[in-house]
Amino acid sequence: MSILVPFQSSEIELIERKSRFIGNIWIVESETEARERIAETAAKHYSASHGVYAYDIKSENASRFSDAGEPKGTAGMPVYEVFRREDITNYCCVVTRYFGGILLGAGGLIRAYSSTASEALAAAGVAELRPYITIAILCEYTYFDIVRAFLRDYEHTVIDTEYGADVLYSICISEEDVESVREGIVNLSAGRAEIMETGIELKPYRIK
Repeated sequence: MSILVPFQSSEIELIERKSRFIGNIWIVESETEARERIAETAAKHYSASHGVYAYDIKSENASRFSDAGEPKGTAGMPVYEVFRREDITNYCCVVTRYFGGILLGAGGLIRAYSSTASEALAAAGVAELRPYITIAILCEYTYFDIVRAFLRDYEHTVIDTEYGADVLYSICISEEDVESVREGIVNLSAGRAEIMETGIELKPYRIK
């Protein structure tokens, strides 16, 4: 089963009948981190009328939401539902409201909080956590530029480059590309380069 998360943090703002709604989204790895984001936002917007939030942490099986003083069911749940419908986890979303003097009613509040969360999510984007492999490539200096040129055709991140008797080039690359990269480098170096897998991690790959 794929794990979907926000691709990046975001902040958007909506005005609904003079009330100002500010939506923030962060990628979080723990409930402690989510609580810290909520507290930071409350401190930043200390004069706001409400600080509604929702979060879900897959590794801790923790899901929470709060109406933050709005009528029950009109704020926290609508925000939470935006993410539940998309099956997104490891997020914290805070929707801050500055009351504009006009009552929105239950339906209006639900629409405003849901819309703010939806637009914040659209701004953040959605990513799938995919396995990425860390590989170390040990090659002679003769082949180093050839290897780097070859890797331009693959999405990868350079982790480190060590210059010794040979070059030790460490990169992170998607699991599905590992075998293709291994075969290509072996062929380009006439079998003189060594490729070693040194680790694995889940990284976000944007899908929306």
